[in-house]
Amino acid sequence: MSQQSSNFSSAIEWQPVTSGDAQLTLGTSTVRDSAVLCMDYDFKDGGGFVVARRAMVRAVPEDYVVTFRLRGTGARNNLELKLLDAAGQNVWRHVYKDLDPPRHWKRFRLRARDIDFAWGPASGAHLTQMGSIELAVTAVQGGRGTLWVADLDIEDATPKEAPRIGASSELAGFEAAHAISGAGWRPRADDAKPWIEIDWTAPRTLGGLVIDWLEHAPAGGFRVRASSSGSRWKTVYTAPRAGGHRSYLYLPDLTARYLRLEIPEPNAGAALEPRSFQFARSLNAFWQAVAAREERGWHPRWLHNEQTVWTPVGTARGTPSALMNEDGMMEPSPGSWCIEPMLFSRGRLYTWNDVTLHQELKEGWMPVPASVWEGRDWRLRSEAFATDRGTIRVRYRIENLSTERMSARLFLVIRPFQVTPPWQSFRELGGISSIRHLAWRDGAVRVDEDHAILPAEPPSGFGAMRFDEGLIAAHLAAGKLPASPAVHDPRGFATGALCYEIALDAGESVEHRLTSVSETESSAPGGDAFDWRAARGPDPWLGHGWMLDAVECVRTATAHVLLTRAGPALQPGPRRYTRSWIRDGAMMGAALLRMGHAAEVRDFIRWYAPYQRADGFVPCCVDRDGADWLVEHDSHGQLIALIGDYHRFTGDDALVRECWDHIERAARFIEGALEPEGLMPVSVSHEGYLAQPVHSFWDDFWAVKGLQEAAYLADRSGRAADSVHWRDLSARIARGLFGAIEATRARRGLDFIPGSIEWADFDPTATANAIYLLDVPQGLDRTAVERTFDRYLSDWRSKRSGAGSWTNYTPYEIRIIGALVRLGRRDAALELLRFFLSDRRPVRWNQWPEIAWRDHRTPGHVGDLPHTWISAEYVLSVRSLFAYERPDTPAVGGGASSPHGSGAAGSLIVAA
Repeated sequence: MSQQSSNFSSAIEWQPVTSGDAQLTLGTSTVRDSAVLCMDYDFKDGGGFVVARRAMVRAVPEDYVVTFRLRGTGARNNLELKLLDAAGQNVWRHVYKDLDPPRHWKRFRLRARDIDFAWGPASGAHLTQMGSIELAVTAVQGGRGTLWVADLDIEDATPKEAPRIGASSELAGFEAAHAISGAGWRPRADDAKPWIEIDWTAPRTLGGLVIDWLEHAPAGGFRVRASSSGSRWKTVYTAPRAGGHRSYLYLPDLTARYLRLEIPEPNAGAALEPRSFQFARSLNAFWQAVAAREERGWHPRWLHNEQTVWTPVGTARGTPSALMNEDGMMEPSPGSWCIEPMLFSRGRLYTWNDVTLHQELKEGWMPVPASVWEGRDWRLRSEAFATDRGTIRVRYRIENLSTERMSARLFLVIRPFQVTPPWQSFRELGGISSIRHLAWRDGAVRVDEDHAILPAEPPSGFGAMRFDEGLIAAHLAAGKLPASPAVHDPRGFATGALCYEIALDAGESVEHRLTSVSETESSAPGGDAFDWRAARGPDPWLGHGWMLDAVECVRTATAHVLLTRAGPALQPGPRRYTRSWIRDGAMMGAALLRMGHAAEVRDFIRWYAPYQRADGFVPCCVDRDGADWLVEHDSHGQLIALIGDYHRFTGDDALVRECWDHIERAARFIEGALEPEGLMPVSVSHEGYLAQPVHSFWDDFWAVKGLQEAAYLADRSGRAADSVHWRDLSARIARGLFGAIEATRARRGLDFIPGSIEWADFDPTATANAIYLLDVPQGLDRTAVERTFDRYLSDWRSKRSGAGSWTNYTPYEIRIIGALVRLGRRDAALELLRFFLSDRRPVRWNQWPEIAWRDHRTPGHVGDLPHTWISAEYVLSVRSLFAYERPDTPAVGGGASSPHGSGAAGSLIVAA
C-alpha cells in the first residue's frame, strides 16, 4: 500500500455530515508545508455529532498504522476516526473518549489492532479495501470548537525484510528456508529433538501460528518459545500431546523477534504460517480462521461468517430457554456449549452443508422446533422440547427412505460453541463457550462437572479429545470416535461425540433421545413434554388457505411471548434481549390480554411497578443489575397505559387499588416534566436518538395515552377530581403535540408526520404506533397521515420489486398493518401481511428478528430471534383485521365510547 500522505489541498474533497441542529464548516490551509483540514463545529444547545468524510479508495493490509497531527479549541468531546469499506456499509473505528483538544500540535498514532470493527454486515472481518475515511466529533460537553488535522497518513506495517530461518537439521529440497514458503522443512531422520527457528531481524507482533505437519503431528507434543534477544527465551505455547495434520496456535499479542518450534521426538517436519494479530484479535476470530481452513460443515455456519437463525425451546412459565438453530445445533442453556448431529454413511460424513434443510414446528405452531436433514435416501429429524419441569430433551429420528438396508453411524457432537454468533454478543452470550472437561461416566457425558447429557438409549461409544490432538470432525470423517473416554483441555476447547450404530431395513426408522440436566440432578427429571395446547387456552381463531398460516403464526407469536419471560418479567428475546423494557412490556402485555393471558400481564405489572422512582419516574428498563435510568420519557405513560389496558380486559379493581400510588406518581411526573409548550422534554426513547436527545413525538403520544388511562382508572376508583384533571392535562399535551407536529412540518416543508422536532425524521412505524394508541385524532392532519403511509408503501413496493436498493429493514413495520386497517386501507394491510408471512426467518418457525437483512446469510446483528415485541405487534395487527379498540376521549380520539370487555369505556370496532 502506498505510504503517500493524504492531500488536503481542497476542502471539496471533504464533505460535512451533521445530526439535528449541529453545524460543521470545513476548510483547508497550509502550515509549514503541511496541508491542514479545519473543522469548525457548533452543537448549539444540544448534542449529536459532526463528521468530515472523504472518499479514499485503497487496499489495506492486515497490519497498518494511521498517523495524524491534531490541535484545537473547545470543550471535551469524543473524537472518532472511522474507516469505511468500499460499499460504505462496514465501519472500523477508534474513539478518543472525552478528548480535551490539545492547544499545541500533538501527534497521534493508531495501530491496526487499535481500530476495531464497529458495525455492518462484515461482522468482525478485517478491512481489506477502504472506500472512505471519517473524522467525527460526538458531543459530550458539546458547545463550539475547532479542530485542525494535519499529516493524516495510513502506512503499511507489514515487515519488509524476509526472515532468516535456521533449524537443528534439514534435508536437501526441504531446507529450513522452505518452511514458510515452499515445500516445507524436513529434519533428518536421526534428529532426536528437531527444532526450527525464525528470526524476523526486528520485533514483530503475531497473533498465532499455523503448523501443517508434513505427515502427522508429533504424538509427544511440541512447544513454541519466543525471544526478543535470542539469548533469553519464554515458552508461549505447550502441547503435551498432539495429533492430526494441522495445528492452530492461539498467540494473542505476542511480540518477539525470534520464534522457535521444538519437537521432543523425531518428526517428518512441517510448513509454518505465522499469522498477524488479526488471527487472534479474539477467540471468535481465531475459530473463524480455523473454520476457513477446514472442510465446510465441520464447524457451525457462523464460523464461516454466515448468518444462522435460531428459535427458543422451553415452557410457558418463562424459565431460561434452550436454543435450536436451523441446522439442528442445540444450546441447552443460555450461553452454554452445543450439541449437534453428524451422520456417517457410505464412507462419508454428512453435516448441515451436505443436506437439504427445512424446519418444522409441532402442529405447525407450538414452539417445539425441528430441523430436518434430507439426504439422498434418508432423513434425520432433530426435535427439541421441554418437559413440564423445564428440562430440555432432544429426539433424533433417522428414517431409511431407500429400498435397501441402511447402515450408518449417528454422531452427536459436543463442542465449545454457542448457537448465537459473536455479532450477537451481549455480556457472556454469543460465540465461543469453553469446555475444559469431558468424560463418559455412569452412563452420561459429564461436561465441566456441572452438567450432564443423559442418553435414553445406551450409545455404542463415546470419545473426547483436546484441541491440540486435532479436530473432532476429522476423526468422524473417517467414521471413528476419538480414543479417549475423558479429556481435560486447559484452553477450553475440548470436544467429544456420542456414537449410535444405525441399521435399518427399507422404510424403517429409529429414534435416539438425549436429556440435558444440571449435575446437581442425579438422574433425568421425569415428566411429560410441556403441554402447549393446554397453555394456549381458549382459541377462537380460525382461518382457511393462507390465512390459516397467519392464524398459526399468531399462536406461535403468543407462545413465544410467554416462553421468553423470566418468571414474571416480559423479555423481548431469549438471549440478546434478556432485559425487561416497559415499552416492550406494554405491547407484549396488550397482545397477551387479547389472547386470554391476563394473569401473566398482572404478574408483570406487579413485578415492574415497584422499580418506579419516588418522584414517579418510571425506568425504561429493568434487568438483573436493577433499573436502567436512561432518560426515556415514554415509559411513564406506558406503565399507566398497561394498567388501564389490563383493567379494561379484566375489571380487576383490586389491582388498580394496589397500583394506585404508581399510577398517581407517574401521572404527576408527566405533569411536572412538561415544558411550557406542553411537550415532554428531550429524551432518547429511540435508539437513533442516542447521539442527540430530541423532542420525540413518540413520548408525547404515550403521555397522552397514559393520562387518558389514568383518568379512566380514576373514574373507576371514584376519584372524579383526578379524572377531570388528567383528562384536561391529556388534552393540553395533545394540543401542544399536534401544534409542534404542524410547526415542524411547516418549518421543514414536510408532507408527512415527522418523528421529532430536531430531526424531523420520517418514521412511519412511530406514526403507526400513534394511530394504535389514539386512532386518528382530530388534531392530527389526516392528509399528512395518509401521505406518511403512501410514502412508506411506495418505498416498500419499490424495494420488494427490485427497483429500489436496500440492505435490511426492521419487522417493527408489521405494526403498519394495524394502522392501515384503521385508515380503511384493508387491501394494503393484507398486501403487507402476506409479505411479512413470506419473510419469516425461517418461514416454518413463525418468527422475525428485530433486523432482517436482505441476504439471509449476511452476518449482521439481528437483535434477537424471535423478537417478541415484534411477535406482539404481529398479534395485534392480525387481530385488528377482525376487531380493534378505539380510545374513549372525544377531545383527542374524536369518537364515541361504548362498553367493552369488563364494561370499561372504549369502543370495539369490528373490521370485517
